[in-house]
Amino acid sequence: MFRNIATILITIVVIIIAISYNWFNEFYTIVGYSRPPIKPYENGKCRKVEGVEACEDILIHHRTGLAFMTCGTEIKRIQGYWPPLNTFNASIQTRDTPYIYDIDNDKLTPLVLKNFSPEEDFATHGLGIYEDPENENKLYLFFINHKRSGSCFEIFEHTLHTNELIHLETINHELITTPNDVVPVSRHEFYFTNDHFFTDPYYKQLEHILPFKFGNVAFHSSITNETKIVANMHLPNGITSNWDHSLIYVAATFGYVFVYERNKDNNELKLRDKIFTSYATDNLSVDEETGEIYCAIFQKPYLIAAHSKDSGSTPFIPTGVIKISNNTVTEGNNEKYSVKTVFEDDGSLFQLTTIAAADRKRNVLLLGSFRTKGILRCDSLEP
Repeated sequence: MFRNIATILITIVVIIIAISYNWFNEFYTIVGYSRPPIKPYENGKCRKVEGVEACEDILIHHRTGLAFMTCGTEIKRIQGYWPPLNTFNASIQTRDTPYIYDIDNDKLTPLVLKNFSPEEDFATHGLGIYEDPENENKLYLFFINHKRSGSCFEIFEHTLHTNELIHLETINHELITTPNDVVPVSRHEFYFTNDHFFTDPYYKQLEHILPFKFGNVAFHSSITNETKIVANMHLPNGITSNWDHSLIYVAATFGYVFVYERNKDNNELKLRDKIFTSYATDNLSVDEETGEIYCAIFQKPYLIAAHSKDSGSTPFIPTGVIKISNNTVTEGNNEKYSVKTVFEDDGSLFQLTTIAAADRKRNVLLLGSFRTKGILRCDSLEP
């Protein structure tokens, strides 16, 4: 009897050690302490587009070459009310301005909010776009809004080649707790990520350290008035889909991209693939022709934590972009996929990239950041 108990205890200890070793090994890799210094970008295919700042998310409407961007003000995000940075000064109203960047004409256009009270907060984060299947000139834009009264989703209607966003509705729900990104699959349905379970900054930091699946992916339908959790994971971040919304892609901050098959009958998600990136991974975009996934990464995320509240004196923080493709040669643990770095910079050109939006037709890659002024335009998908 005692021998059996001892065997069970030893087995449990061995399993705990094995799991801990894998987790600590991955954690050490992702945090980037041992990663060699990143060199300045010098290839000359990328340049700053000035006139905006803190553009955390960028989505390209590929048919027109118009990039829609959630842009804010760095100082308000650091000193005001913006939960992703754990800033909760409720005395400061945030009123962000979305922008369109016309890739073909190299032009920025601010978007005017209509039917939206100037007294309302508009603190943007993730963005999703759905094109009206019956009117190719009509888009629906889904914004995360971190209002002081609680985070929610704001849905706007936009007619292409205008500068207006007409507010349609606000979506609130108790499951919208720490929303990070959103992908609509119809006019009235969308998936979104909650990157943390807790909203308190102290407990959020614990979530970074402990490898528990406190975050989630949720689905909302205004058709059936249903909001439900469809997947749980550790620190989910960016979310997007393929062209027909049959696959949902989710980035987990600590080093993974998850590929889910979507059941269109009940909107449940089934895990298809789990891809280890080796980097802290943020927002995603999918090449509309090849299906390749472009991911914004942080090579040394510990520097972000060390300087999250700095303004003006922040040292260079390296940044980069990886591309995930179907693999033809087995590499490491990713037998089905290859992971390739297509852009990196020590921070002297562009810092803290949170989105890399790819446009195959124009061979353009657009990089945005939740802190840096301007966006970065690269006239090559592998600059």
